[in-house]
Amino acid sequence: MTMTHPHPKIARYFVALCLIMLAPSIFADEKSKAGDYRFTHIARGNEDRMYGLSFDRGALVSMDRGKSWSHRSEGLPRKQVWPFKGEIFRQFTSLAVAPHDRDRVAATTSSDLFLLDEEGARWRKIDLRYPVRSSNYLTAVCFDPDKESRIYLGTSFNGIFISDDNGRSWEKISQGLSPLYRGAGFYEEISDLAMSPALPGTLFIASAFENRIYRYHLQTHELETVELPTEGGSLHSINHYAGSSSEEPALEVHFQDSRFIYGLDTGDWRELPPLRRSAASFFGSPQSEPDTDNEALKAIYLNAYNARGQRLQRHLEFLKEHGFNAIVVDLKDDSGRLTYESELELPRKIGAVHPVLSLSELVEEAHKQGVSIIGRMVVFKDKLLYEMEGQPYAIWDRSSDRPWAHKVAEEREGENGESETVMVQREYWNDPFAEGVWDYNIAIAEELERFGVDEVQFDYIRFPSDGDLSTATYRHRRPGMLRTEAIESFIKKARSRLSLPISVDLYGFNSWYRMGNWIGQDIGMLSRYVDVICPMYYPSHFPYDFLRNDNYIHRAYDLYTIGTERARKITEDRSQIRPYVQAFLMGHELSMEEQEYNRYLNRQLEGLIEAGGCGYTLWNNMNRYYMVNERVAELNGVHADKCRYERTGVPDS
Repeated sequence: MTMTHPHPKIARYFVALCLIMLAPSIFADEKSKAGDYRFTHIARGNEDRMYGLSFDRGALVSMDRGKSWSHRSEGLPRKQVWPFKGEIFRQFTSLAVAPHDRDRVAATTSSDLFLLDEEGARWRKIDLRYPVRSSNYLTAVCFDPDKESRIYLGTSFNGIFISDDNGRSWEKISQGLSPLYRGAGFYEEISDLAMSPALPGTLFIASAFENRIYRYHLQTHELETVELPTEGGSLHSINHYAGSSSEEPALEVHFQDSRFIYGLDTGDWRELPPLRRSAASFFGSPQSEPDTDNEALKAIYLNAYNARGQRLQRHLEFLKEHGFNAIVVDLKDDSGRLTYESELELPRKIGAVHPVLSLSELVEEAHKQGVSIIGRMVVFKDKLLYEMEGQPYAIWDRSSDRPWAHKVAEEREGENGESETVMVQREYWNDPFAEGVWDYNIAIAEELERFGVDEVQFDYIRFPSDGDLSTATYRHRRPGMLRTEAIESFIKKARSRLSLPISVDLYGFNSWYRMGNWIGQDIGMLSRYVDVICPMYYPSHFPYDFLRNDNYIHRAYDLYTIGTERARKITEDRSQIRPYVQAFLMGHELSMEEQEYNRYLNRQLEGLIEAGGCGYTLWNNMNRYYMVNERVAELNGVHADKCRYERTGVPDS
């Protein structure tokens, strides 16, 4: 059975508007021109003035309570994304209005903080300094009603920061907040921040992933949990409620489909009519709608040498015995070699074509046995393209004026027979900003599609993470272009030229948090373009102090359950979540006995199935799947039934 590609489903999701101090009548008029824009955030200023942020058209202002809008985007950055028309503004992540001056406005993108000037005409970028890092992903901003120059910033994984001088200097204030701390330096995502003039010194913190609101006392550093109404549902945003002067001080809380007022004196909840929401995704519509209705694939990874001849037959028998229906095969491997009979000119010219298998025979044999072929392509880590004559695409080292390299110590036997330490380069990185690198890889993917491969899977679709990156420079970078925009440009261009499903492999942390500013992998953005996202939640690769649990095997279950749930929430199910599963042992895991490592693998699978992951891939670099036991076949059957029911609503007969 080969993988089918039905018509893409129409995504049914709403994005919560972070509506700050907004009356319920704002969008009551059906003739309002607010519908001309896809707003992500709206806030009321003084008198009839309102501020709005759209997902791609910048900032706007209304002087008539939302009946008409005009642009106020001077000073805001535009996206640098292929095909580089310069028409789209970067997406916003939060908006805040100061309680003491309702025309003092702040907004954030994932990487920058902006303040609107006193005339309300131009946005000024605030240069963020340590301890706020360039890799931090900004998610929330808030003014202090007690001090005009004080600003709070919330992030996706680095906690909360405070500035007492309008952003010139910062201090981290979330240190030691155990309910928010996840271990190994990581915090729970701060989805929103709010303060009330009636409660000076109290910061309200919203955590959408936990579905919690915290009350943080800035002087005593005490953190209390606010009990939410049972009928509220999924939490989205919070803000100070500006009702009539006779009303008690309150917090306005927006859930997925409802809006409540929380009395700060009484602790009572009162439901209000929900505000009209935009049906547009926060990230907008993809150029080509991903197909998320594909059959759930349960796969194993094979290198090219194990995807041919008798070795392939043995693996196909293994698949049938245990209920798998797909294989992920190296067709462009970690060194940049094409392992099949490519006819492409440039790979041949640089010596990248090394046929290990016959791709046409592999596709024919796999499809005959009902197995789908997922072609794995390593993208930006590519030794052969890196070493191309003149090295036009290599990341450059500004200090040595040579290709950038990360070298590690390795023990080797010297000429005298004694061991000696040498520095070797193991990874060769090409510039992700280079359009030539995009085109090279897209051409290979197009060829795989012509061969009949069912899905192309991009791995190492990121920037390097190891080594002295302070000297690395990117010669192909357009002025002001972000790392996330380089990755988006590549995947957007690939989506425009490929018809088969596309999957991408992501670091576990990059699927757990919004953290695209680190190595360019923004899971929310990627879900606009790809059919499948493959997080690598390998328990051995997470720091042991992260989500620490005395039971290591149960921790594996937690990582896959919580990680898959979070990935689905960030992507709003625009893409299938098909994690990689750790089918290998390393470090202290090597001491596990058979019964223990069987359980270790099974708990990972049970976690992702429980969380609604749609398929998975077992990874073992040596293709030795000794950890698989009879329980895996049972889980594959359960998984198939569960995914079938979620797609069709019809239980298995």
